[in-house]
Amino acid sequence: MLLLCLMLGGCASVSVSRQEWSSKVCVPDKILVRPFTVDREKFRVDRDGVDLDVFEKKFSAEFADRLAERLTKHVRPAMVISMNEKVKDPKAWLIEGHFTRVHQGSRALRSLVGFGLGATKTEARVDVFQVAAKGSLIRVAQLETTGGSNAEPGALFSSPFGAVPRLITNVTTSGLAADARRTARTITAAISEKLSAQNAELAGRPLRAKLLGSLPSQSDQSTR
Repeated sequence: MLLLCLMLGGCASVSVSRQEWSSKVCVPDKILVRPFTVDREKFRVDRDGVDLDVFEKKFSAEFADRLAERLTKHVRPAMVISMNEKVKDPKAWLIEGHFTRVHQGSRALRSLVGFGLGATKTEARVDVFQVAAKGSLIRVAQLETTGGSNAEPGALFSSPFGAVPRLITNVTTSGLAADARRTARTITAAISEKLSAQNAELAGRPLRAKLLGSLPSQSDQSTR
């Protein structure tokens, strides 16, 4: 019963937990992505000091690259810009975000036991802006994502012949890098779904985001 509860409570994916969109948005010619910021108090990994600083910057930079790559493939041409770079192109969108929770968990527990033990957890808040005149920003969407890995059984609960493949699978498909890929995929899907609902021409086939909890809601535009 305990293992069943852990398995049901575990998560091997990333979902949209909340999203608010303007009722109608302008389709961008391109999308700009800033590296996401991180809440240091909720960035729990097995590093500290200089190593933590380096890991944090690398995690954020690699995520921005993944997000821009997926957006380019499925939505519109996208590129990563620096934290302080000014944006002025009125035909562009700007995506900014903040990792509200990053929990590394235990790779050993995930790989050997599984069923949610040692699971990672990654949560993010995402703001999507339309670039307006003179570089002012109009927020057209705010998304929140949540998820992690993994609910699958570990090597200890596999057959003698399946233990090694299971161990390799859990090592390669779980962890913060996998969470980052899933988060980028989820954000891309949410944007693709919104634009495809407006019959916008996309770079790839329309995607659908996995939703957690309530259905998406609409909100008025807000200017920053």
